[in-house]
Amino acid sequence: MTRSPDLHAISRGREGALRLRRELESDRDECQARRINVFDAIVRIGATLMFRPMQRLIGAYIEPDGTAGIILNTEQPLGMQRFVAAHELGHLVLGHGPHADGEEILRRQPVAGEQSSMQAPSEEREADAFASCFLLPPSLIANLMEIQGWKAEDLERPKIVYQASLRLGASYASMVHALERERLIDADLRGRLLKTPLDSVKRGLIGGWTLPNPRRSEVWHLTRNDEGAFIEAGRDDLFLLTLGEATGGGYVWTFDELREAGFVILSDQRDVKPGGQIGAGTVRRVLAHAERPLAATVRLKERRPWNPEDSPNLVTFRCRTARSDEAGLFVPGPEDLPAAP
Repeated sequence: MTRSPDLHAISRGREGALRLRRELESDRDECQARRINVFDAIVRIGATLMFRPMQRLIGAYIEPDGTAGIILNTEQPLGMQRFVAAHELGHLVLGHGPHADGEEILRRQPVAGEQSSMQAPSEEREADAFASCFLLPPSLIANLMEIQGWKAEDLERPKIVYQASLRLGASYASMVHALERERLIDADLRGRLLKTPLDSVKRGLIGGWTLPNPRRSEVWHLTRNDEGAFIEAGRDDLFLLTLGEATGGGYVWTFDELREAGFVILSDQRDVKPGGQIGAGTVRRVLAHAERPLAATVRLKERRPWNPEDSPNLVTFRCRTARSDEAGLFVPGPEDLPAAP
């Protein structure tokens, strides 16, 4: 049962997140089921954001000479960095003083009365709730599930929750807690999901391949439902594309633009569609890795090679490599800037 002081802290954190999203006009991103740009949000409210390696801390909110600043650990995976960034942003927005945070903030339940959470100071509870509600507002979760065609029962599968966390730019654990917050899963399922080793989920996607960086590498599973998506990935991430292919009609997917964008194709295989008859088509499974930083729009085409005039089927997505593993000040790029009025 959640104590009254905790409820007050959670409410204050949520209200602060909602207020800042309104000020930054984040509704546009929510409608597109696009991750909230927390790094840009820090800069837009006048704070400095810096990445640097740290041994004991994963993040800190500082006020040297009265100037607000946030420091993030370069050694953490991108999803965790984003949650910690939102947590430190919460300290700033909610008027807290300087804070230095270790990995204990990743083990807390942001918005429920878990025993481990009730032991946290009120300001930490507020910042936890702020981070959860700023990064993962209800409408953003709902829109992503609609776009992907996921139902409530799909959330019992760790690989679905993991893919949701990648698309919304959150850690797996914070995604699980947000789903419980929205009553899309219950406490028992939350416990089972959190006990699932992420390494096993990733290995299930890539088979016998090795993760380039076991600590930081993520595995994106992209399908036609990701049409028009904006993907911000780490430099050590892998990408599994699963696309139905109408081979019975002579159609094949081409991946020239994937290579031109900077990807290396690690494997390319075709599987017969489950339960399909002869000529019913196949499933194309391509595993790729970026050999250089990405900043491109990729347009994949399914067409008949002998008929170049034939209108192809298309899957288009934009991709960019995050630089959060590099020490230095964060400087917004073109994708981080607000749209012109």
